[in-house]
Amino acid sequence: MTGFLCALGGVCLQQRSTPCLATYSPPMGPMSERKHSMISMGPCDVSNPVASASSCSSSASSETPVSRFLDRLLALLVCGHDRVGLHVRTNVKDLLGLELSPALYPMLFNKLRNSIGKFFDTQGPVPINDNNTQFVEQTIAIMKNLLDNHTEGSSEHLGQASIETMMLNLVRYVRILGNVVHAIQIKTKLCQLVEVMMERRDDLSFCQEMKFRNKMVEYLTDWVMGTSNQAADDDIKCLTRDLDQASMEAVVSLLAGLPLQPEEGDGVELMEAKSQLFLKYFTLFMNLLNDCSEVEDEGQAVGGRKRGMSRRLASLRHCTVLAMSNLLNANVDSGLMHSIGLGYHKDLQTRATFMEVLTKILQQGTEFDTLAETVLADRFERLVELVTMMGDQGELPIAMALANVVPGSQWDELARVLVTLFDSRHLLYQLLWNMFSKEVELADSMQTLFRGNSLASKIMTFCFKVYGAAYLQKLLEPLLRGVITTPEHISFEVDPTRLEQGENLEDNQRNLLQITERFFQAIIGSSSEFPPQLRSVCHCLYQATCHSLLNKATVKEKKENKKAVVSQRFPQNSIGAVGSAMFLRFVNPAIVSPYEAGILDKKPLPRIERGLKLMSKILQSIANHVLFTKEEHMRPFNDFVKSNFDSARRFFLDIASDSPPSDSVNHSLSFISDGNVLALHRLLWNNQERIGQYLSSNRDHKAVGRRPFDKMSTLLAYLGPPEHKPVADTHWSSLNLTSSKFEEFMTRHQVHEKEEFKALKTLNIFYQAGTSKTGNPVFYYVARRFKTGQINGDLLIYHVLLTLKPYYAKPYEIVVDLTHVGPSNRFKTDFLSKWFVVFPGFAYENVAAVYVYNCNTWVREYTKYHERLLTGLKGSKRLQFIDSPAKLAEHIEPEQQKLPAATLTLEEDLKVFHNALKLAHKDTKVSIKVGSTAVQVTSAERTRVLGQPVFLNDVYYASEIEEICLVDESQFTLTMANQGTPLTFMHQECDTIVQSIIHIRTRWELSQPDSIPQHTKIRPKDVPGTLLNIALLNLGSSDPSLRSAAYNLLCALTCTFNLKIEGQLLETSGLCIPANNTLFIVSISKTLAANEPHLTLEFLEECISGFSKSSIELKHLCLEYMTPWLLNLVRFCKHNDDAKRQRVTAILDKLITMTINEKQMYPSIQAKIWGSLGQITDLLDVVLDSFIKTSATGGLGSIKAEVMADTAVALASGNVKLVSSKVIGRMCKIIDKTCLSPTPTLEQHLMWDDIAILARYMLMLSFNNSLDVAAHLPYLFHVVTLLVATGPLSLRASTHGLVINIIHSLCTCSQLNFSEETKQVLRLSLTEFSLPKFYLLFGISKVKSAAVIAFRSSYRDRSFSPGSYERETFALSSLETVTEALLEIMEACMRDIPACKWLDQWTELAQKFAFQYNPSLQPRALVVFGCISKRVSHSQIKQIIRILSKASPLLSIDRGLESCLKGPDNYNSQVLIEATVIALTKLQPLLSKESPMHKALFWVAVAVLQLDEVNLYSAGTALLEQNLHTLDTMRVFYDKSPEEVFMEIRRPLEWHCKQMDHFVGLNFSANFNFALVGHLLKGYRHPSPTTVARTVRILHTLLALISKHLKCDKFEVNTQSVAYLAALLTVSEEVRSRCSLKHRKSLLISDLSMDPVPMDTYSSHITDPSCRTLRETQPWASPQVSERYLSAHHYPTVGQISPRTRKSMSLDMGQPSQANTKKLLGTRKSFDHLISDSKAPKRPEIESGMTTPPKMRRVAENDYEIETQRIGNSHLRKVSVSESNVLLDEEVLTDPKIQALLLTVLATQVKYTTDDFDQRILYEYLAEASVVFPKVFPVVHNLLDSKINTVLSMCQDTNLLNPVHGIVQSVVYHEESPPQYQPSYLQSFGFNGLWRFAGPFSKQTQIPDYAELIVKFLEALIDSYLPAVDEERGEEQLRTPTSPYPPTSQSQLSITANLNLSNSMTSLATSQHSPGVDKENVQLSPSSALSSGCRTRHGSASQVQKQRSAGSFKRPSIKKIV
Repeated sequence: MTGFLCALGGVCLQQRSTPCLATYSPPMGPMSERKHSMISMGPCDVSNPVASASSCSSSASSETPVSRFLDRLLALLVCGHDRVGLHVRTNVKDLLGLELSPALYPMLFNKLRNSIGKFFDTQGPVPINDNNTQFVEQTIAIMKNLLDNHTEGSSEHLGQASIETMMLNLVRYVRILGNVVHAIQIKTKLCQLVEVMMERRDDLSFCQEMKFRNKMVEYLTDWVMGTSNQAADDDIKCLTRDLDQASMEAVVSLLAGLPLQPEEGDGVELMEAKSQLFLKYFTLFMNLLNDCSEVEDEGQAVGGRKRGMSRRLASLRHCTVLAMSNLLNANVDSGLMHSIGLGYHKDLQTRATFMEVLTKILQQGTEFDTLAETVLADRFERLVELVTMMGDQGELPIAMALANVVPGSQWDELARVLVTLFDSRHLLYQLLWNMFSKEVELADSMQTLFRGNSLASKIMTFCFKVYGAAYLQKLLEPLLRGVITTPEHISFEVDPTRLEQGENLEDNQRNLLQITERFFQAIIGSSSEFPPQLRSVCHCLYQATCHSLLNKATVKEKKENKKAVVSQRFPQNSIGAVGSAMFLRFVNPAIVSPYEAGILDKKPLPRIERGLKLMSKILQSIANHVLFTKEEHMRPFNDFVKSNFDSARRFFLDIASDSPPSDSVNHSLSFISDGNVLALHRLLWNNQERIGQYLSSNRDHKAVGRRPFDKMSTLLAYLGPPEHKPVADTHWSSLNLTSSKFEEFMTRHQVHEKEEFKALKTLNIFYQAGTSKTGNPVFYYVARRFKTGQINGDLLIYHVLLTLKPYYAKPYEIVVDLTHVGPSNRFKTDFLSKWFVVFPGFAYENVAAVYVYNCNTWVREYTKYHERLLTGLKGSKRLQFIDSPAKLAEHIEPEQQKLPAATLTLEEDLKVFHNALKLAHKDTKVSIKVGSTAVQVTSAERTRVLGQPVFLNDVYYASEIEEICLVDESQFTLTMANQGTPLTFMHQECDTIVQSIIHIRTRWELSQPDSIPQHTKIRPKDVPGTLLNIALLNLGSSDPSLRSAAYNLLCALTCTFNLKIEGQLLETSGLCIPANNTLFIVSISKTLAANEPHLTLEFLEECISGFSKSSIELKHLCLEYMTPWLLNLVRFCKHNDDAKRQRVTAILDKLITMTINEKQMYPSIQAKIWGSLGQITDLLDVVLDSFIKTSATGGLGSIKAEVMADTAVALASGNVKLVSSKVIGRMCKIIDKTCLSPTPTLEQHLMWDDIAILARYMLMLSFNNSLDVAAHLPYLFHVVTLLVATGPLSLRASTHGLVINIIHSLCTCSQLNFSEETKQVLRLSLTEFSLPKFYLLFGISKVKSAAVIAFRSSYRDRSFSPGSYERETFALSSLETVTEALLEIMEACMRDIPACKWLDQWTELAQKFAFQYNPSLQPRALVVFGCISKRVSHSQIKQIIRILSKASPLLSIDRGLESCLKGPDNYNSQVLIEATVIALTKLQPLLSKESPMHKALFWVAVAVLQLDEVNLYSAGTALLEQNLHTLDTMRVFYDKSPEEVFMEIRRPLEWHCKQMDHFVGLNFSANFNFALVGHLLKGYRHPSPTTVARTVRILHTLLALISKHLKCDKFEVNTQSVAYLAALLTVSEEVRSRCSLKHRKSLLISDLSMDPVPMDTYSSHITDPSCRTLRETQPWASPQVSERYLSAHHYPTVGQISPRTRKSMSLDMGQPSQANTKKLLGTRKSFDHLISDSKAPKRPEIESGMTTPPKMRRVAENDYEIETQRIGNSHLRKVSVSESNVLLDEEVLTDPKIQALLLTVLATQVKYTTDDFDQRILYEYLAEASVVFPKVFPVVHNLLDSKINTVLSMCQDTNLLNPVHGIVQSVVYHEESPPQYQPSYLQSFGFNGLWRFAGPFSKQTQIPDYAELIVKFLEALIDSYLPAVDEERGEEQLRTPTSPYPPTSQSQLSITANLNLSNSMTSLATSQHSPGVDKENVQLSPSSALSSGCRTRHGSASQVQKQRSAGSFKRPSIKKIV
């Protein structure tokens, strides 16, 4: 009978339910509605399901019989009768499950849901008792039977009620049952039910399917591997395996196409949260698989009885693989990059499984597009498509559903979103049609149409506003302006009761009519201007009303048959609807309030406003087609209204009759703004559930809407929740809110634009959501999301400020979520106090309430500590502590609450243990709650926090629990990760608590991935390449199952991605693939590389990343199948897409890293990879770039750099010519680039690392001729000369090694056939270069073996680190030697090679660098150029001299004299000068014979000697020697003496030379020979023996030249030769023997006795010049020289005298030693004369020579000529006639000047010599001189005085004492006669510097001042002897760019000739001089020329310009770069 009732129970229902809809209550609604909701029939308003549900349930007290019948059956399900209970229960269960009429399903579902829902109603834990458990079990069985029942009709009823809530509650109940056998069985059944439910998914209706399925997966995965490990009993083991199987099967069905939807995380971005969730499940499944395979292994041992078990395990394994496939398939975007690493997992079984998963997802046709970067945009795009999707009948299922369920408060936003989106898709008409039809359908009458605030009217208003604004503006603005400007006496008031005094009613009516007429005519005349979109709107409205009225008419016709009336009313009414709506919603609002509508810029006056309002009434009446009846005062206008009905109608018909074609409409809004799409996302997300209910509540909706709704749910799940958007309070901007200083500061710094701030916003620490019950906006602050120290506090305050700002002017409320907050989330004290001052005062006052949620122990401590700061909050009424969501619901409705999901999930599924005791120094009563992820300890008694009683709740997450320990039955301890002391608790059920905690801890561990390395981001196009490598690599595995899995993956790949492989692959199971199938794999790889080159980048990236994870065997395989793909890289290098090129570079970098890291595979990688890459011409540049970059990051000498250099050899093996030319070309280019930003030394240059690294590469390649010496010799030598002896020790050794290897390669090179002779030279060179001498030259003198040092590659070795080596200074002379050795080799080789251009190329390279400013390389290049050049032009000489003149002033850059010679610039400029001098020395012999430069170079040499610097002196003497030698070979001195030759060439330069002579104090005009000797004597003091020897040679040469001219004996004493003879006395035995002494014997008086003089009273170095005046300091400066002249030329004035000058003063005047000298030499007046008379007699010529400005020069030169003649005529013929050729012959040397000079030369040598023998000789000659020239002898008193004193007091040597005594005696003897010549005598003819200059090389020097003179001299020299024409031609020739880098065919290096770079040197010099001004241009008066301290002397501009061609001082930094 019961069965019969069950089967027929639905009959009556079906009949009654036809006219109306079955509705149901929402599954997640509030409790009150859940209690007794059921299906109830009645005409409910479907548009709001929530309302309908509650109305139905409230009417449900009159239950139907069917309903009561079902209640009875449900009660019998748990019938507890002793005897028949079981029978009843079973029968009722079967009847309900199998016999029930499908029509009753929805009712049954709702009843079951409500019954089970009651278990969860009460607060606290779920009541678990047998009754409830039984009911649950019965429900599961019934549901499974119902869903298994496929009878017809069942499917359409299944979907009428949602079963989500019931299913979730069933699972939640069963979860708590524990692990007893019965519970395991129920769980298994429940899992099977879930599986069946998913099978019937399409028939059921889900409201939030994705959320529901995600939750189910979370719950069911919790049962997998739940107890299998602990259960000892075999039966339980079997049961748990069954449960594993069932839950996995259910999970497989749930995961199919399920996007993971994580709960909103804490400060974790959505994708990140998804990835974590994916990993959690994926790891769990992997663990399950491992578990299966372990159990299988055990099982094999036991044998027979386990067979069934292993079959089960196989199917479980299969399920797990499926689950992983489904999971990955639906979540490729978050999953693939996490799981791809499994393809290389250590465990082969895991690998095979993963292959299966990949094969499955390929077969399922996964869309990899979700990996694209644009995926978000694509998904939004699809969302818009779904919403705007149209059904076959023109219906819009999703849009209409949304319109029906969105609450009225959001209609404005919805209207905006819908109109914009539909319009952008050209579907606006369809939207309007649907909306308007619905509106018309629901309207009671035409009069109410669009009058209400419905969505349709909002949409209409929005359309009018957006599309009609411009039209209204154009139409109404002129009319309204006319009205506003009406005179004041005109009024429009027509209501007699409101007339003012003196107003006339008729006039007013007339006025009103006038303006109304005007407006009305304008409006109806504007139809041609009417916007097309609005025509569309009107047309749609017109059609909708027609359609709807027609429908209504047909219904009425049937009933009343009043056909005529309807047809009369119908047309005008429908067009009336258009007009009425248009005026009501569009025109009239703009007329009534034009200011608000934006048509006028200020409000009209009240009387005008009144007129406009009355006018709008009249217009509305016309539109509505009705006359005024109610308002008496409006009736006069009825005639007017009536008369316009027709014209209005015509206008309406005109604008509504046809809709413009959608394409012609101009879519100003065709783009979709982000704002609208995001708003749509938010609206759909928030109303998802309601849309689901709406669609399933009606069969028609369901049919159309089901598919799009499913798609929408999936899309929303992928997109995740929208960002929190505040409830927009749009009026806030008009409030004049004051912004605080803090805010202004932040805004000014544009903080809101900063990335850090944007990142902070995404953390959702503070957000607005919903409103409280009092209607205030609510804000949430989630304390645990703020991390102290990681987040900038000021940014947080600013974020809070900006979020609050729109609201804080009105009351608002704040919820502070303190769940799990701790020290890492605290506000530091100063930051906490900041919160109280930053906001404006009213913002604090407007906080209506603060709800503090989940306060814990730490918070209590924190508030105590900061009590002082928080006093204001203490006991505040506004502060409320909340401890459960229910409490919060008292203030904020549950649907308005927006607490973070992580906070809420803590409340789910709790096991609560009350009355526990927490033991501490004070025991407290607590409850322990164990949830699914955390343990909560809640205090049972309230504690005071901020003066209020509070329950504290401490949360400990599973991940924080380190250890749990059961002490005894009633006590356990918990150890936490971040807390020192363990927590101890007491409870009766300790064991249960500990088990529960252990369970959540192990669940957490099971889902923790054991660090699967995360793969880099994968894009859709990466997939095939990535998977291909996994397949190919694993095909070579040793494991057969893995091989077949890999083969199947390969098959799936080729099918899915359509890869072209000849010889089709065929997937099959059980294929036997041999282990050695390398050839098969490589052949497939080759084929694919050829056919599918677009996969190259991804494939190679994957190969490299898989390489490191593979075994040695597989690594070899990997190299084999990678190689064919390398060739394809060229395609991407040439690509114009930068990203592609960067990826190629990235791949090369990875290959490099692989080469460095894979030590075992090193040789194979070198051969396979780099050998192959070396053959690819187009790739080489990119490869070398990568090499150099890698080496540079490692640094010189690092392992990286050395490996790279090594690898370069492998690279070259494939293509020597190409690689070598690339490497050498690069080296040359980089060295070239150093000229663009020169540095003092090469090591300081930015490019140095690159240079050093390339040098290492070159060393490695130089062995075995991998540098291709035949083609590159000039470039190699060029590089060697620039790098020799630079850098750290190992690099210097490398350069040496490079040279040896180059020579070796020349010997062994097969291309070059050298003669035996040449080979001999090469072999000798090899030996020579290995000699210690050459080690010294290469800067490796301390090294035993250069080769060993060069290969010391360990990074710890100090030989590479730049700081550790002592720099061996590199002399340019060493470079000369090296260059000459190399030149010899090159010339030897060139003899055997016809037409060889090597030397020319090398010369060209050297020349290019020689003439470019680059302090580190220019000097070297100059030397090399000098050494190797075979010809030289005047322009080149000119360039070199220019460089010299540019280098000189650098010695003086405002450094003060002391530091002048110390700085690096200075060092460099010295080197540069030295280099130019060496170059000139080398090049002079190459000049043409006629060149005047030969002679001029003599003066250049002299100028260099005058610089008084050791190295420069040496170079200067070399130039001098070369010069004399060259001139001699040209037979210049046959008819002229050296003096005549050189003084003649100096004539045009006299003005400058004289200044230089003066400066040094050696006057060539006065006496050429002695001046020259004065310069050369210094050479004796030179530290280098070679220079001393060279000095002697020069003196001898000069002696010879004089004798040649005079045609006399070389040693004959005459006025010209005497100077040289005197200088040679000490060094030449021959001179001594040929120039004897005359009076010597007679002079030695032996009985002379002297008192010894104590030493300490005597010193010639006491410096006290303070009393001196300027003129005494500069004894040569005569009074008429203006002082301005002196200062202009940097001569030291008083008070700034340089130390060097001081020293010289004291020596000159020797004041302190006066007394001693008198005592010693007996002279009375030797100094008085000097001190009293500073105006020593001077010869006029000398005076004029010094001070004559240019225009008086002619005179001076004439004087000079007279002088020369006089000397020539009188003195030269006198020679010493005595047979012994006496040196000191008063008859020959009659001129007292010569006598004085001769004496000074001898005395000077005495003064500075240290050698006893030399002293003796000199003293002997001086002794004679004191007798022969007694008058002149006092000149040298000062010089001898200290020396003689020393000899007398210290010396024992009689040979030495004798002459000294002689001198003293002679001086005493001649003392009486007043001395005619004092020491200042020399000064009178310009030789005051003779003795001083000849001294040792000074440390401090007057170079700076002197340098300026030199510059002027050199400029003048260039102007005189190297005219400009020549140079410019030469420069042009040099500038032409030559061919590209190294030679393949041509052999020049194209380096733009950049001679003028030497400008930058000049730019540093003082700008007081304009170099090289032509003599003709300077026509200034003497005084102006001298006093223009800072003005430069300009000639005419054009000429100056011309002279500047090589760079001038006035253009500091112009670099001419061609």
